[in-house]
Amino acid sequence: MQRRKMVRLEAPNIYVILDIPVIRGAGREPKFVMEQAANGGAKIFQLRYKGVDDGVLYEYAVRLAELARKLGVMFIVNDRIGVALAAGADGVHLGEDDLPISAARKIAGENFVIGASARSLEAAIKAEREGASYIGYGAIFPTGTKSDAVPGSIDTLLEIARKVRIPVYAIGGINAENVGKLVSYGIRRVCVGAGIIAAGDVYEATRTIWETINNEENLK
Repeated sequence: MQRRKMVRLEAPNIYVILDIPVIRGAGREPKFVMEQAANGGAKIFQLRYKGVDDGVLYEYAVRLAELARKLGVMFIVNDRIGVALAAGADGVHLGEDDLPISAARKIAGENFVIGASARSLEAAIKAEREGASYIGYGAIFPTGTKSDAVPGSIDTLLEIARKVRIPVYAIGGINAENVGKLVSYGIRRVCVGAGIIAAGDVYEATRTIWETINNEENLK
């Protein structure tokens, strides 16, 4: 089971952040966004809904986990490991200030995907050592989706990718217009929020990103 899940983390890959307030603000339903983005080539989806109680988050997670299984994509819940496990998600994503990766691994077991946000090489190495399945690093570009995002750099992202053995994803302000810059550096795992979920056309935005990260001519 773990091997099948890890295959889905391999590059090139699009990982979509389903930020519920942003989706609602765009006048859309989360299930519609997931379906359109999956059809466009996205393989991983993370439910993010800050500030709501566990019951509300659980209801969203159960419905989206079921849809993810039908679509054959991976489904992750942000922050709350209890909700992720109860809803039948594939994994949880934890920030540097959330539950320690090592503690989450003890709770969830070896077959559960645990993603980790890292703002530095040191944090990424620590997360891998504690049992993280993948790293999310950024913000690579300015982003309005996450107000507390700390600016990152492509150089640090590349250094992290060289020093750890687990997959590393670029995150922060990525969209169809700027993803080519990342691909030119060989970066082909991208986490996208508003650049897909609030785009004029969810499918087309996802498909454009997918075509860009899969085009070998874009590599240096």
